Amino acid sequence: MRLLAFRVQNYRNIEDSGWIQLEQVTALVGRNESGKTTLLKALHKFNPAAEEDFDGQRDFPRDRYTTDFREGKDWPACSVRFEISGQVAETLASLMPEGQPLPTSAVCTRYYDGHLTAGFEPPLIVAPVSGEPIIAALTAFGKAARRLEAPSAEQEEATKVERAALLEWSSAWKDKIKPVVDLRDPTGVSILQDLKKEADAKSGPRTADMLDTLLEVVEAALDEARKPDPSQAARNAVAKAMPVFIYFENYGILDSAVWLPRFLEDAQREPNNARIRTINAMFRHVGLSAEDLQKLGVEQASQQRRGGNPVSPEILAQDQRRKEERSIKLSSASSAITRRFGEWWSQRRHRIRYDADGDFFRIWISDDRRPDVEIELESRSKGFQWFLSFYLVFLVESDDGHRDAVLLLDEPGLNLHPTAQQELIAFFERLSERNQLIYSTHSPFLIDGDNLQRVRPVVEGDDGHSRVSAAGMWPKDRETIFPLQAAAGYAMLKGLLSQRDNILVEGMTDYYLLHALGAHCREAGLSTLPADAHVVPCGGVPMVGKLAALFLGEQARALVLLDGDKAGRDARSTLLRDLYKGHESAVLVLDDALGGEGLEIEDLVGEEVFLAGLNAALGLAITIIPEDREQGSVVKRVAAAARRSGIELPEGWKVTAVLRLVGDWAEKRSPCPQEAMERATKLFEALAARLGSDARAAPHKVASSARSA
Repeated sequence: MRLLAFRVQNYRNIEDSGWIQLEQVTALVGRNESGKTTLLKALHKFNPAAEEDFDGQRDFPRDRYTTDFREGKDWPACSVRFEISGQVAETLASLMPEGQPLPTSAVCTRYYDGHLTAGFEPPLIVAPVSGEPIIAALTAFGKAARRLEAPSAEQEEATKVERAALLEWSSAWKDKIKPVVDLRDPTGVSILQDLKKEADAKSGPRTADMLDTLLEVVEAALDEARKPDPSQAARNAVAKAMPVFIYFENYGILDSAVWLPRFLEDAQREPNNARIRTINAMFRHVGLSAEDLQKLGVEQASQQRRGGNPVSPEILAQDQRRKEERSIKLSSASSAITRRFGEWWSQRRHRIRYDADGDFFRIWISDDRRPDVEIELESRSKGFQWFLSFYLVFLVESDDGHRDAVLLLDEPGLNLHPTAQQELIAFFERLSERNQLIYSTHSPFLIDGDNLQRVRPVVEGDDGHSRVSAAGMWPKDRETIFPLQAAAGYAMLKGLLSQRDNILVEGMTDYYLLHALGAHCREAGLSTLPADAHVVPCGGVPMVGKLAALFLGEQARALVLLDGDKAGRDARSTLLRDLYKGHESAVLVLDDALGGEGLEIEDLVGEEVFLAGLNAALGLAITIIPEDREQGSVVKRVAAAARRSGIELPEGWKVTAVLRLVGDWAEKRSPCPQEAMERATKLFEALAARLGSDARAAPHKVASSARSA
C-alpha cells in the first residue's frame, strides 16, 4: 500500500506535526535540530523492519511526561494514511455488501502501548445483525400460542395455563432482544444461544411446529452473528498489507576489518546494531555467511600441532581444500559486488575485493586511476563508505522479503561531493520505482530543483516544537529556506547555462499546474509546453522583476507569465517601463492568452475542479453561490465563499488544493479534466508563439556571439 501522508503526535519535541503529504520521493528539509530526524524515527517505529517500539519514558514529550503520561492511557504516536489498491482493495470488495462504495484510503494509528487502529475513508458501513426478525418470529409464536388447542375438554384449564406461560415467555424474550442494537457483539450472541437452548427445551408434540418456525429464524440470526465482523476483517487485511519501514543513518557505515569471532558474538547480542546490520547485509548480498567463512578458515593442522599430535596428509589436504573453497567464494563474491555496485556508483570505477586471513575479514578497494594500489575501505572517502553501506542495506533489506518497504534516509550523502549528491537524487529515482522513499537533508544539492513539490520544510517554532510547512509553502526561517533557494537557483542556473527557454511565473501554484497540465496534454496529443521550456517559480509577484533582471544579466530575456489580477497587471506595467521596454511580447498576461478578465492561474482548472481539490485536501465543505461568483476569478470566489461561511482558510491553501489535484491526476485517482486541458492548450500555444518571436530571439543571438568570441 502506498503512503499518502503521515502525522506524528506526542513524540519528543513534536506535539502534532499535522498531516504531511508524501510523494514517491519526499525530502524533509530543515536546519540542524529542526526535527527532521525525529519525524523519520517516529515514522520508522510505526512498523519497523527490525523491532523497535515506542517507549514512553524515552519518546514522550519530557515537559508533559509527569503530568500527562500514564501507563494504560492510549496516547497516539504516529498515524499513516495509505492508499487502498491492488490485493487489499480486492479483499475489501469481497467483504463489503454489493453496491457499497469501497474505501479509497485507510488511516492507521500506532499508540504508545503498541496497539494499532485502522479507519477508512470513506468509512465502512457494516449493517448490524438486527433483532427485528426474531422479535417478529416471537410475536408470531405468541399468536400461535393463543390458538393452542386443548387435547380434550378436561385439559382445557391446563392448556389455558400453558398458553399464558408461552405468551409470557415470548414477551420476556422480546424485551431482552429489543435493546440490543447489533446481535453480532458477544452479548447478542449469548442471548441468541440462550434463546435457542430454552426453545429446544419447550419443544413438545403440540408446540413442535411453532418452535420449529421460531428456531429457524433464531438459528439463521445466530449463524450471521457468529460470522467475523467484516470491518474487523478489513482492518486485519490492511494491517497485514502495511509495508515495513527501513531506517538508515551514518552510524551504519561498514567496518572494513571484521574479526569474525567478535562479530558473531556481537551479532548474537545486538542483532539490530547499525553496523552489525550493515555487515550482515554485505554477507547476504553475495550469498556468504560469517559462520561459513570462519569454519572454512579453521586449520586443523595447527590445532593438532598445539595439542602435540601428528599432522596427517589427510588433515593437510582437508585444510587446503577448505582454504581453496573460501578463496573461490571470496573471489566470486568480489566480482559480483564490483559489478553490481558499479551499476550504481558512477563517480569512479572501483574494484572491491573481499579478503580473509584466518579469523580476520577485510575489504580492499582499488580504482581505475590506480588499479594496482589497494586501499582499506576505511581509508577511502567518507562519501564512498556511506554509499557502499547504503547500497548494501537498502538493496538487501528491500529484496529480503520487504520489496515494498518504505525507505527512510537520515541526512544521506553528507560527505559526498555536490556532483555526487546530485547523482544520489537520480539513484533515489531508481530506488523509488520499487520503494517509496523519504529522506532528510539540509544540503541544497540533495534537493531536486526541478521537483520542489517534493520538499517538506521542517522548522522549530518559538515554543521548541517542530512543525512542517504546507507543501509548496516556503517558511520564513532563513536557515530553512536557504537550501530551498539554493536548489531553485541551481536549477535555474542549469537552465541558463543550457540556454533553455525560461518562463518566469509568479509562484509554485503556476509551476505545478503548468507541468501537470503540460504532461497530460502531451499524453492526449494536444499542444503542450515546449520541450526545452524551463518554468521558474519566482516566489511571488514582487520577485518577478528581480529574477527577470538576473536573466538579463546573463544575456537571456526570460518570458514572463503573469496573472490578470491587479498585482499581475501592475507588474506588467513596471516591466514594460523598465527591463522589458521595447519587448512587449516577452510579457504575457493570462487574460490575453485565455480571453478573460482578472484571470488567475487557478482558472485553468475551473471553479468546480479547484473547489473539489480544496475541500478534499483540507476536509472542508465550501460551496459557491451566485453572489460569490461576482467576485471574479476562481480564487476570489472561493475566498468569498469561505468568508461567508465563517471558514478561515489556512496559509498556502491555494498550493495545497493544486497539489491535491495534480497528485490525483498523476496517480490516476481522478482524470485530468478535458476542459482544463483545452484551456491549458490555448495558454501553451500562446507561450510557444511568444518564445519563438523575434522580440525574444535577439538576446539569445547576443549570448551565442559572446560564446563564440
